[in-house]
Amino acid sequence: MTTQDYREKSPLMIFLSYFKNHRWLFAADVTCAVGIAAIDLLFPLVTRSALYGMLPNQMYRTFFTIMVIVAVCYVLRSFLNYVVAYYGHTFGIRVEADIRRDLFRHMQELSVDFYDRNRTGKLMARLTSDLFELTELAHHGPEDLITSVLTILGALIVMASIRWQLAVIVALTIPVFLTVAMAMRGRMGRARQRRRSATSIRRSKAAFPASAPRKPSPTRRWKPPVLTRPMRNSKPPSGRSTRQWACSTAAWSSFCAV
Repeated sequence: MTTQDYREKSPLMIFLSYFKNHRWLFAADVTCAVGIAAIDLLFPLVTRSALYGMLPNQMYRTFFTIMVIVAVCYVLRSFLNYVVAYYGHTFGIRVEADIRRDLFRHMQELSVDFYDRNRTGKLMARLTSDLFELTELAHHGPEDLITSVLTILGALIVMASIRWQLAVIVALTIPVFLTVAMAMRGRMGRARQRRRSATSIRRSKAAFPASAPRKPSPTRRWKPPVLTRPMRNSKPPSGRSTRQWACSTAAWSSFCAV
């Protein structure tokens, strides 16, 4: 993607354009997420049918056959989780590599004035932590959205087939939870923005540390050693350290040698 594309296209279209080169991984990720949501809806229905229909009517052969099918579905769900975890992250890493490559090429084409107006730590945060969060959204965003919507709608449909009054009560509480979640999301976004600004400032200071003024060291006057003639096989006198005594002994020896 060129600099002209960044100027003409919207941010959402720029973001979605990176899915094109890895559309097969994205399709496999979303398909497995749909399969996981369908299997999760199947378990409660099978449990209810077994407890209220098969076991009271002593349909043991049908019950064990259904349990084998449930076990196979559970193994299939584990495999789908593996595909989502492995190939979904592979998709996110490849999208991150493409975006980082284009951003680096775009930054090479910018003028020097751009780097004078923007902090180095802020630019580094955009290319590292912010880009990582963006690719996590590319991976977890669609699959979490599809899984959540299918699970909620499927649960409401199943609940309405059992008792519609309970389904209506649950459906009325969903907007309340969405309102609370959006409010908390706004607070978390503002807190993340403050943390991001603090991180960029710290990185700028680490990249260009300010030289603190140094205090001038006090001038020390040179003192000649005290030439006291030491006694042979003498010990350091009290009140003087071994270093001072040895220094005076060496000085006296050099004086006598002259």
